[in-house]
Amino acid sequence: MKKDMMALLSLIDESTHSIEIQSDPKLSAIFTNFNQKKDYQLQKALIDLKSEINIYQLNNGYRTPKFLTRIVLDISSVTSANESFGMTAFFSNLWFGK
Repeated sequence: MKKDMMALLSLIDESTHSIEIQSDPKLSAIFTNFNQKKDYQLQKALIDLKSEINIYQLNNGYRTPKFLTRIVLDISSVTSANESFGMTAFFSNLWFGK
């Protein structure tokens, strides 16, 4: 789980410095915005990044760098795992009365 998050953050960091991102002001702004938010609210920053990438892809007819799709899929995977762990903890507290 933590390994998946670290791999995702590494992919995002590598992508931030790629030529494709640096040459497109809109993409650069999306990743700059993420980097400013991630230290304060990582989960929200990831969800916002996913939404902004999805909108960017839609606006560009999905003719975008392939690594953007990988980032979106990885964010979905990591955030859904976090949500399932949270729900398990919530229901176990209900079940065991803690």
